Amino acid sequence: MTSDVKYPPEWVQLRREIEEWSRNYESPFNEIPCMTSNYQSLKNAIYIPIKLALGLKTINDIETWQVPKARRIFYEIREICEGVDPDDISKY
Repeated sequence: MTSDVKYPPEWVQLRREIEEWSRNYESPFNEIPCMTSNYQSLKNAIYIPIKLALGLKTINDIETWQVPKARRIFYEIREICEGVDPDDISKY
């Protein structure tokens, strides 16, 4: 992010939330080598659906009015990830 670019404050806040969650998330599948996750992969897994749903070329093209929908998408993904039962990986 360059200093001459002004992003909507709502997006800056949401981006911080996504970054913090991505850095702190502990995948229940970390013991399966192909399922380990790093924070950059998690961020991308969140940003790509946001970009798709909002029709954005890049994530930082987001406008203030789009942030609530982006937040709902992030919360849904977060809920799905945190709701995974590590003892029942047969369906994954």
